[in-house]
Amino acid sequence: MKILNKEINATNFLEMSLVKKILALKFEYKLLMAGFVVLGCISYFNSNAKPVPAPTAEELPPESVDTFIPQGLVLIPLELSNSESLASIIGNMGGVVDLYLTSQEGRKGGYLVASRVKLVRAPRNPDQFAVLVKESEGQKILKQNGPFVAVVQNPEVRGSKVVQERKNSVQIEYAN
Repeated sequence: MKILNKEINATNFLEMSLVKKILALKFEYKLLMAGFVVLGCISYFNSNAKPVPAPTAEELPPESVDTFIPQGLVLIPLELSNSESLASIIGNMGGVVDLYLTSQEGRKGGYLVASRVKLVRAPRNPDQFAVLVKESEGQKILKQNGPFVAVVQNPEVRGSKVVQERKNSVQIEYAN
C-alpha cells in the first residue's frame, strides 16, 4: 500500500503507533500538519478569550468644573433668559460673551454688566451656565439681580472687564 508517496505494508501500518506514523511522513507533510496544529491552538485560545469592553463616554462620570478654575478667578452661576439659544450656538465647554440685564418690572433692560467674560457650560446639566471672572470683579456681577442675556463674542479677541456701575446723578432744573 502506498500512502503519501511512501510504501507501507498494511500489517505494519496497523501496528505502528501514531508517533511512528508521523515520523514516516515526508518533511513537507510534517510541516503542513504542524501548521494545522498551531492554527487550531490559536483559534481555540482566541475563542475562549472574553472581549474587554472599551469604556464609553456615557459610562465615564462627568468632570467637576471646580477643579479647573484657575487661581485668582471665580465661577459664578447665572440665570440666563436665552440659555436655550446659547445651548445650540456655543460648544460643549462654553464661549466668550457679553452679559446684559434683561428688562423687568421697574428696571430697564440692556444694561451691560460684563464684557468679554468666559461662559462655561455645566457638565452635569448642560442647560446651566456660569461665568469665569476675576475675584475682584465677581462682586459687581453678584450685585445685579438676574436674569441676564448673554451675547456671544469672538473668542480670538483678548481681554475682559466688568462694567463699572454708574451713579445716577441728580439734575436740578430751574424754571423761571
